[in-house]
Amino acid sequence: MLSRTLAVLAATASLAACQDAGERSVSMLRPGSSFTVARIDGTPAPAGVTLDVGEGGRVTGRAPCNRYSGQLTQSGGAMTVSGTVMTRMACAEPDRMMAETRFGMALGSITAARRSADGIALVDPEGRERIGLIPNAGG
Repeated sequence: MLSRTLAVLAATASLAACQDAGERSVSMLRPGSSFTVARIDGTPAPAGVTLDVGEGGRVTGRAPCNRYSGQLTQSGGAMTVSGTVMTRMACAEPDRMMAETRFGMALGSITAARRSADGIALVDPEGRERIGLIPNAGG
């Protein structure tokens, strides 16, 4: 009987921990949040790459070459960015153009957010950080 009680308590604690993690994931990207993109697929992002969260889950920002916008959908611990559109300016520097391509692909693969050492990691279904965010002051 004691072992069964302990098993039930352990399962309840595990479920509570999962719920808390999901709630934290949603609250990390709340309306009014503003971030600097620090990393794209583990590589330092070019200067000036941003992600801002607006009302209704609208995300906007500056990619390595262009401006973008999309729709952030969050439910529990899961999230997606869909309907992403970008302006179509060419990058003068090939490295920035490659970073632009990686950023667009990474943004479309996001399924969750978690805390990282320096801010927030937007991760794919395998749990790999695709985009590393650092919160901006006041955002």
